[in-house]
Amino acid sequence: MKFIAIKNVGENKELALDVVKSLVGNNIQSEEENDILFIYHSYENDYDITNLLSALETEFGSSIFAYLSNDSSKERLSEEKNIYITLSEYLPHGIFKLKEALLKAEKINNKRMILDFILDSTGINEAFIEGFIESNLNVSFAGKKLNFHRNTMNYKLDKFYSVSGFDLRVFKDAYIIYSLFEKNR
Repeated sequence: MKFIAIKNVGENKELALDVVKSLVGNNIQSEEENDILFIYHSYENDYDITNLLSALETEFGSSIFAYLSNDSSKERLSEEKNIYITLSEYLPHGIFKLKEALLKAEKINNKRMILDFILDSTGINEAFIEGFIESNLNVSFAGKKLNFHRNTMNYKLDKFYSVSGFDLRVFKDAYIIYSLFEKNR
């Protein structure tokens, strides 16, 4: 299950729901919270949804703020929904997933909640990630520092990427995650 969060739809909630239904089918649920329309679905193609939301923005004649969640269990969706609500007031208009939302947000409140959400989903601990990043994203050096074999390091990094969407071997992704650590101290 996933959700689409759309902010700034004003009186066009029914139109937004109808347009999303035309793409993902009628088996959607929706709710409104804090002036944000949440639409729950199980459609897999985020590219189609992004294009649909861009068209919806044109139809409304105003900028919308939209967020596409990850595919998760109900409790994980609830956590991600809380993260989006926290980030939404500091995001520029546009269509975001978690990585882009964290990068574009002018301010991030509740960094611990966001970091815990990411870490809990991957099963990788803070010490591993922090050690890798502080080793300048060097797998061999971090492996020696953390007492892991290079293959184990790569396995954990691959797992982190496949589950969270953040590739810690890429500077931008490592920066986003590290910024969540940095201000928690």
